[in-house]
Amino acid sequence: MVWHGGALGTVNGVDTIVPILGGFIGALDDIHAEVQDVIATDDLVALRLLVTAVHTGNLLGVPASGNRVQWDAVDIYRVAEDGKISEQWAFEDLAAILSQVGAIKLPWLG
Repeated sequence: MVWHGGALGTVNGVDTIVPILGGFIGALDDIHAEVQDVIATDDLVALRLLVTAVHTGNLLGVPASGNRVQWDAVDIYRVAEDGKISEQWAFEDLAAILSQVGAIKLPWLG
């Protein structure tokens, strides 16, 4: 399994992926992903998601804020002939997340 995590980098192997994702997801409680769209062709499946969660732990160096956060995400999966996911590309709106936990100020939001 190869995981392409955008700003978080590319990682090979489930044993390496789990701690990285755990560090991100572990900082969020009450996490929900609502599927907005699904597109599939050949061996690729793309999902557009609306994700909500509560920021309750250290997230990329940002201490827990208790804020509810919402962001858009796109995940693309390559499915092997055996039906298992062999590759994933994950795109999270990190600017939206970091803005909502108080780590950055987006000038266009006022």
